[in-house]
Parts: sequence; structure tokens; C-alpha cells
Amino acid sequence: MGKLLIIAILIIGSLFVFIILPLQNKTDQVPELVSSNLGELRAKELSHEALIYGMRNIENGTVTLIPGTDTKTYPNFNVLEGAIDSIQYKANATIDTIEIISYVSCQDCNDTINHKSSALVAWVPKNVQAAISANSSIEVTGSATVIGNIIQNSDPPLSFEEVFNGITKEQMETTMADIVLTNPGNNPPCLDSLGIIWINGNLKVTNDGWDESGILVVNGDATFQGGSFSGIMWIIGDLYINGNNGFEGAIYVEGGIDIEGDPLIVSGNSETIFDLGAIKAAFAAIGLGIDYELKIVSLFEDYDL
Repeated sequence: MGKLLIIAILIIGSLFVFIILPLQNKTDQVPELVSSNLGELRAKELSHEALIYGMRNIENGTVTLIPGTDTKTYPNFNVLEGAIDSIQYKANATIDTIEIISYVSCQDCNDTINHKSSALVAWVPKNVQAAISANSSIEVTGSATVIGNIIQNSDPPLSFEEVFNGITKEQMETTMADIVLTNPGNNPPCLDSLGIIWINGNLKVTNDGWDESGILVVNGDATFQGGSFSGIMWIIGDLYINGNNGFEGAIYVEGGIDIEGDPLIVSGNSETIFDLGAIKAAFAAIGLGIDYELKIVSLFEDYDL
């Protein structure tokens, strides 16, 4: 009986040493861990606020951008229980794409937490901000890729006049179009016009060599099983993409607004890219002014320093 009692005491002692004491130590660390996590969250939040502050400085002209890198330091810029230490601006040669990098610090008990965030921003046309916009749903299948925002089931419905700064469809067709085609056959030659191509009837492209640019308006349905286009495409009917296509700029599709559940299909090996250069070139070719706003075009990247 005595031996059993001794063994029981030893087992209880072992449990205390190997389980209870480590748990107690971890419990003691909980306040420190919580405090540290909160400090890191505050630093990250402040760093993001600093990026927004940097964008505002660009918009209101407080910061004059130059190609290359420009760093602004702030000795006593205290915000949100921390401080913005510096903001760095990196602009490309044409100053239309900018990387903003923020450096901040926050006090956490007796420690200082330093944090760095960066975001890529660009001057984006206010009225053209997505690779594909449609009144219907959008289905991307196969090896097709879309680089840029997708707007589906647009609410309110897409507005031609809003995108083209008040120009109506009638005005564009009758007074501005460089080429007007009615019920063209497959792969209609458009003379590679960097202007306005207006098509009444359906458009079908099956030739990989079909390569056009500018502003393309199809007053009907459009099917692409080949070819490429650079600029702004406006389809009044439905759009079907399937093949080795390449689209740079922005695509608008009205079709589907009266046909519930009829999706815009993008499939095959097509690639659709929201391309600011192609959009600007299309607008410039017809002498149409563009209003821009500064937008974040990449996700935040965060670094603990």
C-alpha cells in the first residue's frame, strides 16, 4: 500500500512539472503576446493610412513628382498612437505609374514596432476602370485569362454616354466614325484604323491575323475565335470569345440586360488585359479628353522591419 502511495505521489508530481508549470508559463505570456499583436496591427494600420496620405499629397499637388525616387521625411508626424517617419515616391519616366512606400513606427509597451508598406498607384480614367464590364454575368473558362477588374451585372446598367463623355451612339455613328460597315462577312478588313470602327449587324472574327485598334462599336453580337484588338470595344448585343485572342484596353458588353442569366462567355486561350496605354491612345485618336483619378492598382505589400 505504501509503495502504491509513493508511486501515485510521483505521478502527480510529474504531471505538475511537465504539464501544469508549462501551461502556467504560457498563461503568463498571453498578455505579452496580445500586446505585441495589437502593436503590429496598429503599425500596419498606420502604414496603410500613410499610403493614403501620400496619394492625397500627389492629388492636391503638395508633392511634385519627378521620374525616379523622392523621399519625404517627417520628424514629428504623430498619428494613431504612432508616427509616420517617411514616405517614398517612385515614379516612372512618364509619371503615370507610381509606387508609394510608407515607413512608420508605433510604441508597444517598451518596444518600438517599425513597419513598411507599399502600393502601386496609377492615374486611371474615371469612366474606364475595368478590363471587362457587362450588364450580364461573366464566365471565364478554359485557359482564358483576364488581367484587371471585372464588372458583371452592372448596376446601374452600362452607359455609353458616361464612358464617352456625353457622346451618344447616334453621334458617334453618324458624325465621328471613321469606318461604318453593315452586315459584314467574317473577318472584315478595317484597315487597322486607330479611330472609330462602327459595325451594324453581327461581327465574327476567326482569323488570327485580324488585328485592329481604336474604338470598336458593334451594333449586334460579336464572336471572336481569333484575332486581336487594342483600345475600347463596345458590344451592344452579346459577346462570345473562344480562341487564341488578345485584347488590350477595355471591353463593354450591353447584352444580357434583358436576358436573365445569359452570361458573357470568355474561354479558350484568350487574354484580356486592362491596358491604360491602349485606352489613352483610343481616346486621343478621336480628340476626346479624359478625367483621371489616382487609384491603387496593386495590393498592399507589408513588411515588418
